[in-house]
Amino acid sequence: MTEMSFYDVPVGEIMNPNPPLIDKGSSVHEVAEIVCKKNHVWVVEERDSKKVVGFITEKDLLDIISPLPMKSYTIAVIRPKSLRHSEFEKAEDIMTRPVIKCHLQTTAEEALNLMADNRVRRLAVTDDGEIVGEVALNAMLETYFTTTPQDKF
Repeated sequence: MTEMSFYDVPVGEIMNPNPPLIDKGSSVHEVAEIVCKKNHVWVVEERDSKKVVGFITEKDLLDIISPLPMKSYTIAVIRPKSLRHSEFEKAEDIMTRPVIKCHLQTTAEEALNLMADNRVRRLAVTDDGEIVGEVALNAMLETYFTTTPQDKF
C-alpha cells in the first residue's frame, strides 16, 4: 500500500477477491453448507454472470429455522419468516435485499460510512455490475491498525 491516509485507500486494495457465491436458484441446504463454513454468502443471478442480487448470513438462517409462533392480532395474523410456517426452497427465498455495494475505487472512508449508515459489516465490491470481491469491517480494521502509526491512537 502506498503512503496515503488510510481513509483514502481504495477498497480494491483491502477487499477479499474471492467472496463466497451461490446462485439464486440454489437450495436452502446448499446455502446452509456454505454459510456454516463462511458465515455468509453472496447470492448472484447466475454463477456465470456474477450479478449480485442478495446476501445471506447466519442470522437469516436462524430466522428461518427458529420456531417462532404466529402472532394473532385483531386485524390479521403475522406470519414470521420461519420454516415452521412456510416453505423455503431456494436462496432467493431467504436472501436479504437490497445488496449494499461499493466500487473498486470507493475509498475506505466512503466504505466505512456505507457500513455505518446501512448497519452492515460487509459490502459487495462491484465492477460493471458484477461482484469482484467483498470488503469486511474486520479487514478495514486490520488495515487501519497496520497502516496507522501507533502514536495516532
